[in-house]
Amino acid sequence: MNVRIEPTPKQYEAWQFLLDQKTSYLLFGGAAGGGKSYLSASWLFMLASTYAGTRYFVGRSELKAIRSSWLQTFFKVVRDSGMEPLSLFKYNAQDNCLLFANGSRIDLLDLQDEPGDPFFERLGSFEFTSGVIEEAAEVSQAAFDILKARIGRCGNDQHGLFPKILLTANPKKNWLYYQFYKPHTLGELAPGYAVVLATAKDNPHMP
Repeated sequence: MNVRIEPTPKQYEAWQFLLDQKTSYLLFGGAAGGGKSYLSASWLFMLASTYAGTRYFVGRSELKAIRSSWLQTFFKVVRDSGMEPLSLFKYNAQDNCLLFANGSRIDLLDLQDEPGDPFFERLGSFEFTSGVIEEAAEVSQAAFDILKARIGRCGNDQHGLFPKILLTANPKKNWLYYQFYKPHTLGELAPGYAVVLATAKDNPHMP
């Protein structure tokens, strides 16, 4: 299936990391209006609709925020691609997932810290191909670390897909700053890590 996507220049830069065979973790963002959710939705839509039987996640600190914001962007991506959503997938609100006709799946994950589950053991049984952490500055490093261990487990070898996590975020001086932003500014990013900074000025579709 050919998915038509027309990225902004900054999104195009991010796509190079999302399509390579060496970048495991990409941080994309910098400010509101940079096209973060549109990039993540486009990427997951392309993967899920192209590679049968694969499985992905999109997580955020609040599940209701994924439903009210990211999911609406995902539907817009599908419409912008000139395709009919109902022929490609169904949204299962009870199980919080998108089920594709080709057997692929996108799970919507609640990554909020829970006192009874500080190490996110509730995610320990999942097996994903790749995934997205939306507004990663609101999510703890523990969730990121667990999800790092859950990707690369569903159809990657079969389809030749390099396991990746795309993190979108606005600036915040927490673990993202020390793992991504500061090493990026110093030219000392760890192998497999990448950063693309974008603002509303980089998005020609913003008014």
